[in-house]
Amino acid sequence: MALYFLLMHVVLFCSPVLEAQTPNSAYFSWTKELKNELFYVRQYDKHARPILNSSEQVIQVDVRFSFSRAVFNEKDGILETNGWLGLRWLDSMLKWDPSEFGDMRNLKLISDLLWKPDIVVFNSVRGYDPMPPSQATLLHDGTVYYIPPLYLVTPCDPDLTKWPEGFIKCEIRFGAWTLDSTEILLGILENETKADLIHYESWSSQWEITETAVSTNSYFNCCNPYYQDVAVTVHLKRNSSPAEKIVIVSSAGIWIIVLSSYWMSPNSADRQTIGYSGFIGMILILVIFLWKLPTGKNVPVLLITHLVLLLQCGSNCAVTMMNRRLLQRSPKSAPYWVRRMVNNKILDTLSPRREMLTEIELNQASIIN
Repeated sequence: MALYFLLMHVVLFCSPVLEAQTPNSAYFSWTKELKNELFYVRQYDKHARPILNSSEQVIQVDVRFSFSRAVFNEKDGILETNGWLGLRWLDSMLKWDPSEFGDMRNLKLISDLLWKPDIVVFNSVRGYDPMPPSQATLLHDGTVYYIPPLYLVTPCDPDLTKWPEGFIKCEIRFGAWTLDSTEILLGILENETKADLIHYESWSSQWEITETAVSTNSYFNCCNPYYQDVAVTVHLKRNSSPAEKIVIVSSAGIWIIVLSSYWMSPNSADRQTIGYSGFIGMILILVIFLWKLPTGKNVPVLLITHLVLLLQCGSNCAVTMMNRRLLQRSPKSAPYWVRRMVNNKILDTLSPRREMLTEIELNQASIIN
């Protein structure tokens, strides 16, 4: 009796599980048979370009890049990017008839089992690393989709003229390392002229992507064969932080105070105190700017303005000290160098006919005598 109840338990509760596993078992069986046909029976060579005859010498490789993160490192002048590189090409050696393999129309494989174009990032700061292994999708007509995740570090040359506000343009260049135009032909997937920003998230409050562009370029056009690359151009906008705005407002306040000190009495001690305070304040602000200033070829207008203001504060201090020094001395006797400059240099500059008039006066005096 116990054996009877055990058999009934197996029939009632385990039969649905066995029936549910039957389709999966068939799928794994067809998958195993298909892999055996593609890689063992046909003796697929992943190191050889997958072409069947001479009419298929060139393999079309379509490229598309999707952004998930982009952060510009201001001090080093580099763009750190996370995303996916989408590649599509036709592998003529991996076609099959779905009706012969349980109506299987696609197969997911590790990319190391397939031939792949040797795509690298030409302008990578970290060197020419090959694409990392990832899952690839193989369709029954031989179409291969290979989408590896990437972390890229590429250089940028920002325009700092309007810093801390402004825009920068960076490029990420993908191309084949050894395969020329007679072996593969690079194109843009689905003829999209812009990069994919569907999964993009702005991780930085200061930099955000405003526009992208994708184009193909050819190199060594003078010679045959030539090489190609796919350039992904990124335009980023910088938003100044609240701390930078506070510093700029503070420097404007210092400038107004220093300018207003010129209306004070030349021998006023407050004017000298304002000049010293403005000079020290501008030095501190310039140190902050130089600490936060990105690497670039242009000098920001804001930095030039603050350098001029620093010189103005210094000249204000120097003129105030000279005025106080002169006023503290006796007014009956000016310094010798001041008298000589006023009598000779300054009068000669202001009156270029002074020497001529003196000679005429001497001639008239000699005639009279």
